[in-house]
Amino acid sequence: MRYTDKAELNSQGGLDMAKCYITGKTTVTGNKRSHALNATRRTWKANLQTVRIKDENGNVKKVKISARALKKGNIERA
Repeated sequence: MRYTDKAELNSQGGLDMAKCYITGKTTVTGNKRSHALNATRRTWKANLQTVRIKDENGNVKKVKISARALKKGNIERA
């Protein structure tokens, strides 16, 4: 199995695909609470967009970036 330069292994040993290239935001889990305080498991997914950027060497590559990091504008898009 090949890994990309920025991909990291998660705690289960697999690739963590839904992760922001810049901020590291991922899917977060927790409980949905009803009015009666019943707890049901749910997830909050990061707002990730696939964009083409220029890396340090000037090469173009596709990465996932959160919408907030994209709005900040501190990346150079290809």
